[in-house]
Order: sequence, then C-alpha cells, then structure tokens
Amino acid sequence: MTSTSTILKRLNEGFYESFSSKEKESYNISKLISLMADYGYLEHMRINGDKNGADIIFYRSMDCAVLKVQLKGRLTFKKSYQCKELFVAYPVHKNNKISWYIYDHDNLLNYVLRETDISNTSSWAVKGSYSWPSAPSHILSQITKLGE
Repeated sequence: MTSTSTILKRLNEGFYESFSSKEKESYNISKLISLMADYGYLEHMRINGDKNGADIIFYRSMDCAVLKVQLKGRLTFKKSYQCKELFVAYPVHKNNKISWYIYDHDNLLNYVLRETDISNTSSWAVKGSYSWPSAPSHILSQITKLGE
C-alpha cells in the first residue's frame, strides 16, 4: 500500500525540464486552467486536433465572456491566427518559477507590426509566423501578466 505522502510528493526543482513535450503541454494547460479560475473563468473545454485555432476555450458565467486561447511556449504571432478572436497564453520559466502572460493576438500583432520590423523578416513574410525567445520590454509592457 502506498502512503498519501508518497503519492502527493511535490516534484523537485527542475522537474519541468525532464518532461516530454506532451507532458509539458499537459502541465501548462493544467496551470493555465488554475490561473484562469482566479479571473472567474470556471468552465473550460480543451480542443483536440486544433488547426491554427484555440487549444482551450474558457467561459465566465457572470458576464458570458468567452476566451479562445492558443497555448504557446513563448511570445508568438501567426498569420493563420489572424481574425479568429484568439488570445495567446504562454509561460516564462525563470529561477524555478513560472510567470504566465496572455494577450489578444490581433490587437498585439497590430502594435507589433507598427513598432517593429517583423513584417520585413522571412519568418513573417514567407513562413507566416514570428516569435521571440523572450519578449522585448516594449512589447511585454503591452501584455497582461496573469496572477497580478
């Protein structure tokens, strides 16, 4: 028989890096669901097999707000996400802590296209996507940090 303390043992620091990509995705979605509850989004539905759309849909009953959220590993823009009313959420792992950010894809993309030169890059022009390993400060200031 296994004791409760063994089953519920917290993972050690650095555990996230040992996860497979599928485990990381499951972990990140679980964390995001928990955070969104703090904003009143108590209902959610995971979308399997999305094609350039939402990974998860959140619903807040008090005002009938619906958020279609694409989960990414970092600040990302895609032409295929345009005009779909998508939000993008991504975690930042630093010093064994995770901070979460969420943004309206189209609104922030309009800002980024005005304020940067991504439209001149082959990544955007040819591949239809652009991302940063870490968000530049002037863009980060336009993004909502969850949990604050």
